[in-house]
Amino acid sequence: MNIHEITFGHEISIEDYNNLRGSVDFIRIIPKRAERALSHSLYKIIALDHGKPVGMARVVGDGGYVFFICDVIVHPDYQSQGLGRKIIENVLGWLEDQVEEGETIMVNLMSAMNKEEFYGKLGFHKRPFGNHGSGMSRWISK
Repeated sequence: MNIHEITFGHEISIEDYNNLRGSVDFIRIIPKRAERALSHSLYKIIALDHGKPVGMARVVGDGGYVFFICDVIVHPDYQSQGLGRKIIENVLGWLEDQVEEGETIMVNLMSAMNKEEFYGKLGFHKRPFGNHGSGMSRWISK
């Protein structure tokens, strides 16, 4: 794979989304939830190799002050070649464009295990720090 041949788009099918998720052992999302998640994203960036999705990230949030980067995925065949960095830099560029002079937004993410160093190089802080507690999550299933 030549990283310079990767193109970027903003749309992904539910099947490709779930296949990409499965490639990194993320849970597959039932179609109605996947469609809702994708359509309600504030921003999506999809890395494409000859039209095939090989990486992605989404931004969700309130569109005002709080933004959350999620579904940061790079297919294993494309990892460790700078694609993840290009994806996050693209997302950060979009987020920076959302900020007007004199204001601040909060950008959150939940790092995959052992990926904290990657995000640290891109300006993210590991929690806890300062007056910020550790991040937490909860899964709800039926």
